[in-house]
Amino acid sequence: MFPFPPKPERRTSFEDIFFEHYSRLLEWALQLTRGDRSDAEDLVQELYVRFARLDTTPEHVENAENYLFSALRNLHYTRARRARTNAIDDLSIVDYDSIQHGLRAVDRSELLSVRSDLYRICDYLCSRKDTSRSASIFILRYFLGYFPNELMKVVQSSRVAVDKAIQAVRREARMDLQRPGAIRSINEKRDQKTRVSNGNGAENEQHLFHALRTRIFASCAGECFGRSTLESKYAQLGQNFTTQELAHLVSCTICLDHANRILGLPLLEDRSPDDAIGRDTPQGPDGTAGSLPTLISNRSSRKKKDLERRRTQLKRCAEEVDQHRPQRLFIVVDGEVRASQKVTAALSELRVELGRSEKPSFIEVLSEQGICLAFVIVQQPAPEGDLYQSHETALSDDRAIKVVTSFTEETPAIQVVYRDPLVAADEAGDLAENPAIQTYNTVAPKLTTFEQPGLLEWPRHFWSRLTGIPSKMNPLLASAMLFGLCSIVCFLLWTRSGPRISPRTLLNRAEQSDTSALAASRAGVIYQKVRISESGHAMERAIYRDPQKKRKPRQQHLTAADQKLKDRLDVAGVNWDEPLSAVNYATWHDHQLGRRDVVAQTGSNLLTLTTSTDAVSSPILKESLTVRESDFHPVARTIELRDEGMIEIAELNYDVMPWAAVNQDWFEPLEGTISGSAGIHPALHLPHLLSDLELDEAELEARVVLSQLHADQGEQIHLDRSSTGIEVKGVVDTDERKHQLVSQLLQVPHVRPSILSVEELSNNPLPTPPRTAQPLQAYSVEAQQSPLEQYLRAQKMPLAQLATVSQDLLSGCLRVQQAQTHLSELQQRFKEDNQLPADRQQQLTALSQNYVTAIQSGLDMDKRALLSLGLIDSSQTISSPTSGVPDKDFSQQVRHYQELCQELITGGPGQSRPAAVIANEIMTSGAAIRTRITQIPTFPSAAHNDQ
Repeated sequence: MFPFPPKPERRTSFEDIFFEHYSRLLEWALQLTRGDRSDAEDLVQELYVRFARLDTTPEHVENAENYLFSALRNLHYTRARRARTNAIDDLSIVDYDSIQHGLRAVDRSELLSVRSDLYRICDYLCSRKDTSRSASIFILRYFLGYFPNELMKVVQSSRVAVDKAIQAVRREARMDLQRPGAIRSINEKRDQKTRVSNGNGAENEQHLFHALRTRIFASCAGECFGRSTLESKYAQLGQNFTTQELAHLVSCTICLDHANRILGLPLLEDRSPDDAIGRDTPQGPDGTAGSLPTLISNRSSRKKKDLERRRTQLKRCAEEVDQHRPQRLFIVVDGEVRASQKVTAALSELRVELGRSEKPSFIEVLSEQGICLAFVIVQQPAPEGDLYQSHETALSDDRAIKVVTSFTEETPAIQVVYRDPLVAADEAGDLAENPAIQTYNTVAPKLTTFEQPGLLEWPRHFWSRLTGIPSKMNPLLASAMLFGLCSIVCFLLWTRSGPRISPRTLLNRAEQSDTSALAASRAGVIYQKVRISESGHAMERAIYRDPQKKRKPRQQHLTAADQKLKDRLDVAGVNWDEPLSAVNYATWHDHQLGRRDVVAQTGSNLLTLTTSTDAVSSPILKESLTVRESDFHPVARTIELRDEGMIEIAELNYDVMPWAAVNQDWFEPLEGTISGSAGIHPALHLPHLLSDLELDEAELEARVVLSQLHADQGEQIHLDRSSTGIEVKGVVDTDERKHQLVSQLLQVPHVRPSILSVEELSNNPLPTPPRTAQPLQAYSVEAQQSPLEQYLRAQKMPLAQLATVSQDLLSGCLRVQQAQTHLSELQQRFKEDNQLPADRQQQLTALSQNYVTAIQSGLDMDKRALLSLGLIDSSQTISSPTSGVPDKDFSQQVRHYQELCQELITGGPGQSRPAAVIANEIMTSGAAIRTRITQIPTFPSAAHNDQ
């Protein structure tokens, strides 16, 4: 039974269940995202958007908590799977509807890279709005969070005109990012100063949003509107804003809020990034929502209204989905993208056929921005039920999307129909060039206004065109034109008649391609990543093969579902370690007596051989092999088993790697390794023991290479020294970064790189010992203002500087700490009495000096940050220790320096100290560090060079 009965006056909806369990949902999301509150709130928000699009009642739900947890967990896994496969094209930050949605979609590790793009876009639009109405509209939509229906009221235009304006400015902004300075406003002065530097802005989305909004409002020019002036403009149709008036309106908080009140729209304080990204609502400097948003809120009042605020916030997110117009549609079944289609007509239709044994549980229709336009829970067909399941979602501006699931045929089918009358609307002129745009009361044309000629009318239409040709044409010229037309038609028919290759020729060339790849890879290891999927389950695995067949891959532990999939492939005769082998396919193909072969062109550069068999004794009903037409390299394979569904294998990546770049634990040990048999690969033999001098030279050169590639600035890389050489271990983000490091380190004698990428680590996880479960304890800590924030408020300085100064201080501390660690390692490894040659001594001295310079640079960065706020005086002299030997060692001094910076930014555990006191201690500690690095003993080469 349903655990909580519905109210008598209405039936319980999914939305009611959601808000009743909102707190529990957030707790589950925090567990799934490993404590990342921002990601957890995004996950709960996505779940609400999907539930909000369900108009049915949850009568089939017996346990609400179990159902919600399953839905939340499936959504989490779906997001992770979609992020790995990257089936939806990556977009630029400017391609999203708004900055809020863009920041939700962008990985937080990439926020620093998109931050400069956002500042450039903001600066460009602040300058462009004075000469372009479209720029002002884009600012309202993208940076200030106005929905299209709200924009229609503010700027008094139609939806089509608003969309055209946004598209035009988005193209300009994208071009300005790709080619800075390529677009110039006609009124832009030639001696215009360089745009404001971005500095080292905050990495937090909320701080970044406020900084951008502050720039927009700081660009305000001109006199404010009187309230009566705005009321008269909105009361009378045709009273459009001029370009300068609209530019002032979008950058003036007072005028814009006046317009919001007149039109009944949410005020600026209600358009905080917190309502879109999931943070605490910001307040103004006076404690209320002001013109310039800040980061502090009234926490006591917020707690009382938290649930209602969350409900309003989520409903606004659902409204954003309702207003969104997709450019491309994706059909996603159980988290996997099955098909996509670009929206180019008023009526778009897309159909997908599933596998015979597939049982979909839910269907999503996503846009290119990852926005869920339709969400359907599929009910398995029952004898008394309907074999058609139809779900239609109404969108804004008379748009709608319909999802139909059919179980009437042998295989389930999904059909999606999207109707967008705005595509067919014929708007004259461009908004950027024509200020007299239409009013928002304009009705978009219906689909029936567009009529295409019928099939039987085309011959008459074509003949009427031919009769328009002058009758007195030269007969020779007319014959030549007719002959050329016929030749073109024949050529097109010949090219479209199908590939001119026999099944046997295709298999022979595919086998030759495999043989050539093995011959070309004899000095390395073949790396192939494949995706194997069946109904309801899919897996990705990385395969490493020795082309010489001397090393066998080590058997990996498989889950129960993966092992079942492997067993099914074994029954079909597919090699688990070479699933795309053309030889394996040809062997099965040649043993089929009653086979039927079909070769078809399945892509611009793909050929597919499909082999069907009628043999009842064979477990395989049909099998296909897809190769590239250019080199006949196999890239996909499908196996359809009798009464057991279809298995699909697709190649995701293929490469040849050097033996030194491969983890030897992925292969079985080579027989006879100790005896030194002649068949061992040269890269695998045991090297001779190295002297201390050889090890010193190898380690120093490896450190120099890592420093030149900036791998000593935060990446997880360390050096292990043994009697046989130097091993460089670590994990990097991408395969490209790994190859860059490995290729350079392999050139250093006696150095072995053992570097993994995150992708390889996820595909081949290392075994971890079981952990004893520990009880979790929750603590409630009342947040307080940091000393730096208290100082800014006391001095009445803009709180937008809080994020910038905090980031500068943290960046400087991190630079000091990293350089000190590497400098200390050099001092421990290479003593003053080392026997390095002169050229190596010079390398050692230069490397040490680089780290000393980095420490000084980090201290200078922090000093500039404190000077910018007036926390210290530029003429102030800081006393440094006079003793020749500091009281603390180098690492303790740096650690104390970091603790002081952290105390200034976040505050201490007890009563916070004044910011000025902490700043003085920071400078004193920095002076001690500067004194310490001047006392570091120089290496012999440095003293020799100074003479």
